[in-house]
Amino acid sequence: MIQDTEVTVLYRGDNTQTSFSFPFPYRDADDIHGYIVDETGDETEITSNYRYDTTENKYIYPVQGTPLTPSQRIRLLRETPLQNNVDLPDKLPFSGIEKGMDWIVMMLQETIYRANIRQISVQEAIKQASLALTYAYKAEDEAIQAGKEVERATAEATEAAKQADIAAERAMQAGNYSAISFAATAKAWSASSAYSYPDVVAYTDGNTYRCIGTLVTGEVPTSSPYWVKITLDGENFFEIDEVGNLMPCISPTYSSRWELDSNGNIMPKEVI
Repeated sequence: MIQDTEVTVLYRGDNTQTSFSFPFPYRDADDIHGYIVDETGDETEITSNYRYDTTENKYIYPVQGTPLTPSQRIRLLRETPLQNNVDLPDKLPFSGIEKGMDWIVMMLQETIYRANIRQISVQEAIKQASLALTYAYKAEDEAIQAGKEVERATAEATEAAKQADIAAERAMQAGNYSAISFAATAKAWSASSAYSYPDVVAYTDGNTYRCIGTLVTGEVPTSSPYWVKITLDGENFFEIDEVGNLMPCISPTYSSRWELDSNGNIMPKEVI
């Protein structure tokens, strides 16, 4: 926030000084202009043999040659271009902020135009400047609020993505649980029974098979072309991470080969 209201500073030469401080805020070094003021008060803009030190915020004149004499003065003036250099995205709330800043620039342009074609009162000038300052503060507040909205939206999007990943994992687990439950209800396969599509049986290898033939008898499900395995291998103790590495799952729940010990470590399941 800019608190200073001054835009110019005047120095008198002393036959020695060539570095003059500019103590006010500015947009760019090119906005700082120097003027030589003679004994009669006439001003001549400095157009060469000068430079501006942005580190020390000092106007150097002359760079080479004789310093100013006590009969000469140098005036430094900030002359910021009356244009809005802010280009925000064309959507709310950014479009409203940019429009507000455009209004500020237009008001300042009109104030200077009226001052050039006719004298305006001090009260009118103060009124115009105060109104422009009010819009500037409002635009700043809206910009800060917009930044907070973007941060909150980004955080919410990140959380939503995380929840989506969790939901996808839960859905896969639900599918595996459903398959296991379905397999648990299937009757044991019998070599003497006749099966036809869509009969489902449980075999001694722990998997479930569906018959795709008609009146199939004595065909072992693991090797017969009339049976297809429909059991999902519900293994969720390990997973592949984003770079292709095999990693333990965060919350393993079921496996035909692995189990959690009393300390929560993944261990091979004992075969009884």
